[in-house]
Amino acid sequence: MYKISYTGNGNETEYSFAFPFFQNADIKVAINGNVLDNTQYDVNPNNDFSGGLVVFATAPQSGVQIDIFRQISLSRTIDYQTTEKIDPEDLNSDFNFLLSAFQDLQNVNIDLSQWANIHDTVLSKIDYTLSLIEDKLSGGSVLGLYNNLLNVLDSALPNLINDYGSVTEAADNENSDDYGSL
Repeated sequence: MYKISYTGNGNETEYSFAFPFFQNADIKVAINGNVLDNTQYDVNPNNDFSGGLVVFATAPQSGVQIDIFRQISLSRTIDYQTTEKIDPEDLNSDFNFLLSAFQDLQNVNIDLSQWANIHDTVLSKIDYTLSLIEDKLSGGSVLGLYNNLLNVLDSALPNLINDYGSVTEAADNENSDDYGSL
């Protein structure tokens, strides 16, 4: 990521930067980590867009950190027509634009220790939930109820089948059922 930092002195309104960009909207400014709206400053580019000046209407306060950085907006700048000849300069410009956008993405700083902490926290919560589930299923309440249900059904099902007999057989008493000894 292309970036340069300054410390405000309360008087200075112009800050230079020397990195390539494609349009003024690619240059962003942050004060103390807060990105400013692009109406709060102007960008005066060099003729070849290899750098330029950021100009504030009012000088940033003394002691504030001013960060000037490039953040390319991924959008089409040239629309190639199917019946028109492709201009090599436009094509090179598009490839340079894409290459610069990928460079900006590659240079994103990630605090790997922060990601490791998030991973460890999530992993510990998953492990805890898994241990609760395994405890409940192994000899705990759920497995105990399941085993009890199997034992009851194991002794009751033969009695149900033997007492009812065949489906076509007439019932002795139409108003009651005999399930045997449950």
